[in-house]
Amino acid sequence: MLRRFALLVRTLASTAGKDAFARAMPLYMGIGLVAAIVFGGNGMHPAQLTGLAGESFVFRVALWATWLLLGTPAARALLRAPATFFLRALPVPRVHLLSAHALLLAIAELPWVVLWAFGAGALAGAAACVAALAAHCMLLARPRGGREIAALSLLVGAILLGAPAPLLLACAAPALAVGLRAAFVRAPEVPVGRAPSLVSSVSPGASGALLALSLAYLAALLRGHRAVLVRGLALAAVGALAAAAWIRTSEPLAEVQLAAASLVALAPCALCASAGFSGPVLREERRIVWLLDACGASAPLRAGAAASAVAAPAVVLALGHGAAASALTRAAPAAALRLLAGAALAGLLLSAVALGCVRWSQRQDGRDSSRVLLSVLAAVAAATATAWTLGELALAAWAPVAALLAWRAGVARAAGVRRAASPAPLVRGR
Repeated sequence: MLRRFALLVRTLASTAGKDAFARAMPLYMGIGLVAAIVFGGNGMHPAQLTGLAGESFVFRVALWATWLLLGTPAARALLRAPATFFLRALPVPRVHLLSAHALLLAIAELPWVVLWAFGAGALAGAAACVAALAAHCMLLARPRGGREIAALSLLVGAILLGAPAPLLLACAAPALAVGLRAAFVRAPEVPVGRAPSLVSSVSPGASGALLALSLAYLAALLRGHRAVLVRGLALAAVGALAAAAWIRTSEPLAEVQLAAASLVALAPCALCASAGFSGPVLREERRIVWLLDACGASAPLRAGAAASAVAAPAVVLALGHGAAASALTRAAPAAALRLLAGAALAGLLLSAVALGCVRWSQRQDGRDSSRVLLSVLAAVAAATATAWTLGELALAAWAPVAALLAWRAGVARAAGVRRAASPAPLVRGR
């Protein structure tokens, strides 16, 4: 029996597990970077974060909502992978299938478990794991019927009220049993959503062409890469929570120090999220290069459209980071406005830096992924170090780097892609 169960787990890991790993790794890498900044050295201890979650209702709800948002893509990949649907037709007991899925889902919850285990003890870590598993399964199952709704209500009430670990574990266990089975059974029934339409008629001219091409890239990002946007939203939430926890557990800070702490927490999250946006945009640029050549699109137009398409979601997420950090720290209106302005400008500049790193790394020689990872990590280290040492003056240091990477290097690279994609003449002149 154990051998058959191990084979089942191995089959799930080699099919759905690969997709879940690909979706979760960028998020967990960003979480690791933020955790290294917040909890390392002279930073806060995990017990302070879990204690703050126990004392503050708003912070507790924000922390749980952020983790549920973070873990949903991996949970969806594990439970709804079409490559695993054939297992339902095999003579395998249902309890074995559910147990194998629960084991892999528990592995995806490890960062959450580690936080609560180090912050509040082993029992709190186990309770947080079971509660997070139950919540993710309920989100994917879309509860129906009285039993499922009652189990979900019990779980939500325990989380919102900040129940002690034994009570939370007792409330989460039935919700996990009901939600896991429902999510497993209904996985093949998920309907296909309707793709959004963004591009409409625009005015002619250079500005119209730039707007149309930027909207086309954004439409492609929304239609085919929604998981990338969800990961970016989750990273922005992680940065906001880290900044808020850091500020609230420190001594009273002035406006300048508040803005600096926000930039330190935002820098790695904004760069990782923008790097995730840049990949699909640049792939779309290469895919339609023949159409851009036929329309006579210039290299500056192509570079500007790609930069705008990456910057738009990055600035929105940065504004969300600033708003969440302001609300969670109860900043004064002037300080809140300063946090919002700094976050928006940081999102704009760091999106340009990330786009430049990804564009430089893509050379189609089989080592693009390694170069992207190394270049983004180097940018994260440099941006975090400048924000830590210079505070808001780091924005002035990022500006020339962003202009160099997003504009000059972007124009040169776009022109190179255009020349490489152009067909060679059939007959050469003497």
